[in-house]
Amino acid sequence: MKEVVKLKNGENFLFRHAVESDIDGIWNNFNEVVDEGIYLPVFFPVRSKFEKQSWFQNIKKEREICIVAIHPTLRSPYNILGQCEISNLEWDAATHVGSLGIIVQKKFRDLGIGFNLIDKAIRESKRLYNKEKIILSCFSDNERALYLYKKIGFKMVGIRKKQFYMDSDYYDEIMMELWIDDYLNKNT
Repeated sequence: MKEVVKLKNGENFLFRHAVESDIDGIWNNFNEVVDEGIYLPVFFPVRSKFEKQSWFQNIKKEREICIVAIHPTLRSPYNILGQCEISNLEWDAATHVGSLGIIVQKKFRDLGIGFNLIDKAIRESKRLYNKEKIILSCFSDNERALYLYKKIGFKMVGIRKKQFYMDSDYYDEIMMELWIDDYLNKNT
């Protein structure tokens, strides 16, 4: 899957499956969001080449999805501006379910990258691995993400009160789900 999409700012971006040469760009994005300190319950950036490489090998081995958004004029590793991963759950009886995680660089948010990443990851998880349902979670105060998830069709299924403790504050976790066939029927 490779698709060029015109974003809200008029630029064309390429969306495709991650390849090994994308690893540094993907982890640069992850570490940038970790440094923001507000969207991930992670305290430390990932710097180890071994850990980055292991993550990529696991995606391939476990048959998971990672879609990247590529800026047309920036050079690697700075050309990866966002990524969306759909991971498998650990339970044998949940192979039909994928867990979504998404990161978009701060200065490239609100352009349609997030929507396109999620859309393509959902479609690819169905096409390649016959996933039926996607789940996700996010902080209850992440209004931008919650707006996007609801716009796509995710439904809230629960709240874990005070799930995370960061910077001397508690944060609630919102849990959401989406049935892929419902999404595809509305977005053919």
